[in-house]
Amino acid sequence: MHSLRLIAAALISMVALASCSADEQTEAKEGVAGPSSPPAATPSAQESSSPQPAESEEPEAPIAPTVEVRVVGEQVAPNAAAIALGVGETLVFDISSDRAGELHVHSKPEQYVKFAAGATRAEITVHTPGTVEVEEHETSAVVAVLEVR
Repeated sequence: MHSLRLIAAALISMVALASCSADEQTEAKEGVAGPSSPPAATPSAQESSSPQPAESEEPEAPIAPTVEVRVVGEQVAPNAAAIALGVGETLVFDISSDRAGELHVHSKPEQYVKFAAGATRAEITVHTPGTVEVEEHETSAVVAVLEVR
């Protein structure tokens, strides 16, 4: 009789364990944490204290072509520098001059870049393809020839 009780107790224990195991498997499938589930992972101190680099949403803008113009009295440089430029692309003029003046950009429509004595930085954009001359107004010196495509 004693052995019968031991067998019955063992069977009840096995059924109880199997039942708990089945409940945990069902909860795990349903995304519910059971009593024996490990705690949710938390970021380590290193992960939480080190900032993540911000991802740029926009790619960096390309560097615009630049023409360095020097005006000293009647001397103007460069002399007819050839520059390839895309339609709608920005062109930068870095002007160093001992006097005030103006650059004429013979695009369609024409554009004018005024500069003062000292340093001037100006930008233009050409929207019509073709060959465009840029001249210093006072001397009529051709500073650059733009091939706009």
